[in-house]
Amino acid sequence: MAIAPLFQRFIDDELALAPALVGRVVTGTVQLLSPSKEVASGGDRVHYADIVAALQRNAPFYEKTFLDSLRRQVAEDLDQHGGSPYSEAKGNSLSLELMDETRVEVDIEISRAMQLIDSTADWELRELQTFTSTLVGQQHVSAESNPFRPLVYATALWDAACAIVPSQMQRAIVLRTSAGVAAGLLKNAAAAASTRLESQGVQPSLYRTVVLPSGASFGRAVAEPPRHGALSGLLGSMPQAAASRAASGNDGAAPSAGGDAGGAVRSDGASRRSPELEQALLRLDELLRHPPLETSRSGRSTPSQRIEQHRSAVLASASEPVDRQVIELVTRLFESLLADSSLPGAFRPVVSRMQVAALRLCLAEHAVLDSFEHPVWRLLDHIGETSQGYSRVEDPRLSGFLAFAAAVAEEMAGGAAPDTALFRRGLNRIDVFLSEQLQAQLRAAHTDIDRLQIAERREVLQQHLTQRITDQMVAVRTSPTIRRFVTGAWARVIADDMLRHGEQSEATMSALRTVDDLLWSLKIPDHPQSRQRLITLLPGLLQRIRVGMEGIALPLAEQQAVLNELMTIHTEALRPGTRGPGGSGALTPEEIVQRMRDEVVPDTPPARSFSDSVIDLSSMETVPVEHLPTGGGGIDDDPSKRIEALRVGDRQRVFLHGRWSRVQLLWRSDRSLFFLFAGESPSRTHSITRRALERLSSAGLVQPIEAKPLVQRAVDRMMRDISPRA
Repeated sequence: MAIAPLFQRFIDDELALAPALVGRVVTGTVQLLSPSKEVASGGDRVHYADIVAALQRNAPFYEKTFLDSLRRQVAEDLDQHGGSPYSEAKGNSLSLELMDETRVEVDIEISRAMQLIDSTADWELRELQTFTSTLVGQQHVSAESNPFRPLVYATALWDAACAIVPSQMQRAIVLRTSAGVAAGLLKNAAAAASTRLESQGVQPSLYRTVVLPSGASFGRAVAEPPRHGALSGLLGSMPQAAASRAASGNDGAAPSAGGDAGGAVRSDGASRRSPELEQALLRLDELLRHPPLETSRSGRSTPSQRIEQHRSAVLASASEPVDRQVIELVTRLFESLLADSSLPGAFRPVVSRMQVAALRLCLAEHAVLDSFEHPVWRLLDHIGETSQGYSRVEDPRLSGFLAFAAAVAEEMAGGAAPDTALFRRGLNRIDVFLSEQLQAQLRAAHTDIDRLQIAERREVLQQHLTQRITDQMVAVRTSPTIRRFVTGAWARVIADDMLRHGEQSEATMSALRTVDDLLWSLKIPDHPQSRQRLITLLPGLLQRIRVGMEGIALPLAEQQAVLNELMTIHTEALRPGTRGPGGSGALTPEEIVQRMRDEVVPDTPPARSFSDSVIDLSSMETVPVEHLPTGGGGIDDDPSKRIEALRVGDRQRVFLHGRWSRVQLLWRSDRSLFFLFAGESPSRTHSITRRALERLSSAGLVQPIEAKPLVQRAVDRMMRDISPRA
């Protein structure tokens, strides 16, 4: 799909202005981090001089990286909606990537920078979105219409920071500071862009805040409906029912507002429904069988508008007041369902198709209105929730579910006398289909699951080994570097050998002997024979250590630090007479306590060497400010409990690699140390450690697809249309 000329001109203009913007960001960031400025903490202050020097020295590279990232992200955004002259070939790596705490901390930093920009330039960005929505041909305002969103700038600032400073702490400082500078500049840039587009004759789109049923009044009080019996409590408030009672002069023919509908429930069910009502329902069903297509500029009636046109005919054909109440309530409910902006357009005909069947059932069994747990409403909620679980319209999983849901809706509509059992069967069929779809994804991800099972076994085994070695090293005098290496990295070497070769293999025995030999070499007696044994032992010991470190891909800097430390220790040990008689004696209790304090065993094992992959996730709206606490645990409820409550098949929104992704939990390991999610394309999965998932959850970056079910949201909108009755 070609890009509209005015939209392309807007993109070109913004990209042309970007170099000047990032240049001012660099200048402002250097000023804020200069030594003359007051800083928040002494811990940050020690990094400022290095950061300022790096920014001044590498400013051109910083700016180039920012611009390259900005262009790439805009191109990827446009590729999702049509062609782009800036697009480049993207990798199609499908390998598993393990997300641990270190990786998700980057996402949390980007999300906070994004929120800072969004909150500072909120009004100007919203105004700009009214123009960009027009440029892309949308009738209503959408945040996704603007390819230059806060998330894009925050990600580009992070990429630029990574290009000039090496440590994560310094990158975080650069991002936080530059995002604050950029926020003010982007506020002015968005206002200028809106003015420029307006001068070019672009008409802004309209915000679709709340779509209410016809006759709604914004001046009325909004009441929160009760969860149980909310629909039946609304029967007496229906306008047509009130008009009918006034015309007949019988105020007692229907229940009062919010009262119990049981007094007006018919005992004859559907058996006495008039032929006129049956004919009106058939005409409405025929209308819903082939609804008009909704397009942004067609000007034709939407399905909800056509329903409104036929409501009066259906109401006129009902002979009893309670039937008119039910018809008014159910038709307005479906009108509200179809007006839900979160319901994908492709699923609106599916929901609309079930209206007459649901209406027939409600006319026959008023108990349907007493609980949202009835199969009718659960079926609608299930379709609504699942339809929002896919981000890409080309996803074959989405098209498969759409076709199946349409078939189920047709089955519901085809029932001459629909009952609760019919909708329960439809709900069960949906569950079976989604279960089969989930099982198919599990089969496709069996390689990833096998690797994660091994990773969990390795982690559990390493934890046990770490504890054993820690106990063994309590009385050993050595440096914190060596203590961390033996209890951490070398425990991982032993765990790897046990899993690969077996517990009794030569490789495993050699790794275990290395622990004994190394610990002996750290506390040898000051005796010539001991020094001679150490000279004989060292070449083989150091070779085994080198091979083990390479086997677990220990970073070269850490390898060299360990070897240098050992060289210092062993050189001192080989000098005769340098230690007192008590040098190899037992430690005092105070010394043992100090050794234990020095021993730093990380809570999380080092990241496993899974192959790299590119996680291609679609961008969504920014993070709500209430979900971004400045601290790590600012959310009231326990993130560990929320993660523990996740079940296979649950769909979530997770913020990964600087983007929101709609994912589905495919698998969790036996000890719940690893979680595997289905990604936004069928061939991609995301593996996340439990600690990383809890960290994201504590920052508000793991959220349900929707806070409320589809039917409940529709009822909430209906309540805005109902005024308190006298």
